[in-house]
Order: sequence, then C-alpha cells, then structure tokens
Amino acid sequence: MIKHYFILTFKALRHRPIRSWLTVAGVVIGVMLVVVILSLGSGIKNVVNNLMAQFGSDYLIIFPGKETNPFASIMGMQKFRESDLMDLEKIPGVKLVLPMDVAMVNLEYRGEKKTARIQGGSWDGVIGLFESSKGVKLDKGSWPKSGDNGVAVLGYLVANQMFKNKITVGEDIIIKAKRMRVAGIISKIGAQDDDNSIYVSPSDFRMITGLKPGAMTAFVKIKPGFDINLVALQVRSRLERQEVVREFAVLTPETTERLAGSVLSIIELVFMAIGLISLLVGAVGIMNSTYTSVLERTKQIGIMKAIGASDEAILSLFLIESGMIGLVGGFIGVLVGVLLSAMVGFAADFAGYKGLFSFAVLDYFGLLAILLFTFVVGIFSGILPARQAARKSPMEALRYE
Repeated sequence: MIKHYFILTFKALRHRPIRSWLTVAGVVIGVMLVVVILSLGSGIKNVVNNLMAQFGSDYLIIFPGKETNPFASIMGMQKFRESDLMDLEKIPGVKLVLPMDVAMVNLEYRGEKKTARIQGGSWDGVIGLFESSKGVKLDKGSWPKSGDNGVAVLGYLVANQMFKNKITVGEDIIIKAKRMRVAGIISKIGAQDDDNSIYVSPSDFRMITGLKPGAMTAFVKIKPGFDINLVALQVRSRLERQEVVREFAVLTPETTERLAGSVLSIIELVFMAIGLISLLVGAVGIMNSTYTSVLERTKQIGIMKAIGASDEAILSLFLIESGMIGLVGGFIGVLVGVLLSAMVGFAADFAGYKGLFSFAVLDYFGLLAILLFTFVVGIFSGILPARQAARKSPMEALRYE
C-alpha cells in the first residue's frame, strides 16, 4: 500500500513540476544556509584562533573606545600621546611598547595607482614585535635600522598581488607623492589587514599623511615569566592617569579570542535565524501547494472514495506528498550547502586561510538529521490540507468542477 502512495505522489508532483520546484526552492534556501553555517562556523573560529596564535600569547593591544567596539578609534579619530604610551615601559613585566598610527593612502607603482593601508611605528618596535611572533618574518629584504627614513616594508599582498607586476626589494614606490624605497617584504601572515599594510617610520608617516603626532593603537610585549593579566591591570591603571583618551580598552589574547568568538556567535545566530525563517517560508509554501493540490484533485479524491478508499488513505497520500516535497528540498539544500561550503573553504585555502571548511560540527548524522527534519516539516505543513481532503464527501467531490 505504501508503495502505491509513493507512486501516486511522484505522479502528482510530475504533473505540476513548476509549482512543485518553486515550493521545493523555499526549503532548499533554508537548508542550504543552515548547512553552510554549521560547516563553516567551527572552521572560521579555528582560522581566527590560528591567526591570533601567530602573534603568541604574551602581548596586549591598546586602543581608544570600548572593548566591544574596536572601530571607535578609527571613526572618532582618537589618539594617544606617544609619550603616555611609552611611559608604560616603566611597568615591571613590560618588554617593549609599540605605538602605531594607521591611515589609508594612495599608492603608485609603475604608473598603476591603488589605495593601501599605511602603518607608522618605530622600526625597533616593529622588529621586536614581529620577530618574536610565531610565523611572522621577512620573506625578502631586511628590516630598516632605527632612525631610517625614506624606506618602507610591504605586506605580502601589497608586494605580490596588489599590482599587475610584483614589487621587489630595492624598487621605489610612491606613497602619496613621496618616493619610498622598498627595504623588505613580510611573509604572508594570513590576516587581510596585515598582509595589505605598508610599514613606515613615524616621521615618514606624519610627512605622508599630514596627521598630527599620536598613536591610534599600541602593542605591549610582556616579559617571560610575568602574569599577563596582572600586567594588563597595571597598564590600565597607568593609562587612566593620562587625560587625552578617557575611554580605552586593554585586550589580552584571551579577551581578544573571547570577543572574536562572541562576534562570530552573533553572526552564526543571525544567519541561523535567516535559515529558519526561510524554512518557515518553505513550510508555508508546502502548505499552500498542498491546498492547491487538494482543490485541483477534488474529483480524483471523490473517485478514490467512491471505489473504497478510506479517510486514512487519503490523509496518508497527501501527507506523504507534502513530506516528499520537504525531503527533496532538504536533500538538494544539503548538497548545495556542502558544495558551497567546500568552494568557500577551497577559496579560503588558496588565500592562505587553512581549515575553513570543516565537518567538526556537521557530520553525516547531522546531515541525516536535517533530512529527517525537513521531511517532518513537510508532513506537518500538509496536515491541515490533508485533513481537508480526507473529510470530503464522495458525492460533493464528484460534483466538483
């Protein structure tokens, strides 16, 4: 009997292919979003953690604004006095302090113009921070010496992908009308902002940008053997004495990881909500399609009842039909979601972000659970129209035109 139900269901779906596929599409979109979120969610967190691990676990990041809003310093253009930041080196446990200023500038190379991110900081501080970090080193060239001006160190993407021709060590580039010699090229870090940055001395930064002295952010390196959380409290206490920036954040790697995880969790929840809304829309579409099918097949229902079909048989027929729409939508959604996730992961691997695509959360049992869920959603969506079809009297159904 079940076999006949499925045969009738496939015939009914083939009879109205356009409407059936449009109904399936609503389920496909919702399932696809859920699969992408689950398969990429853990991978994104792993990539973020790996990027932060490259810089070690012994440094602090300081910037103006609230801890939960690291963009306040950029939007508000707040800056610390460099003297206030360098005063932090007096704290026991602080190895070095690197004040940094950031701006976007026009960059020209062999007649081709682009926009790049320029960072100004002392060469001793930059070398001390980068050379002690894991996986961060010069790919070509050498670091400038303290006090060297008119030279720049390029991020990996600036040197190798920003222009048609790769920039090599010893060549000149023009940064906002100032000619600078390329002293070195940093190996790929994996963070877009860092790989797209140009590093210059503080004096060159002020000359190029025309900005007033100051630092938009700062890195604080901690000496081995000191408690980073205790040093962070001392840094905060010392900075509270300065009067230029009244609201600021002091981030440890642990805090940074937690904030990144919170942001990613919010993004996951938003997309998951979008996926569930899409599934809800798909469920409404299944219900609407099943109601329309009941109206179109009223006479067929009457004939089936006239030859002995029970109410349960009619109910089962339409429930299986609505369930099959949900199951087909779920199956296609899973395939599209996995394929899209794999493509994103492949593109991320090519860009240097390894391990983005992961089945750590979504495994084969998870995929089967999604298919079962969509089948159940389809059945529940078809309950009301299926009950309406089962309750039709044979005489009224046969007279329906």
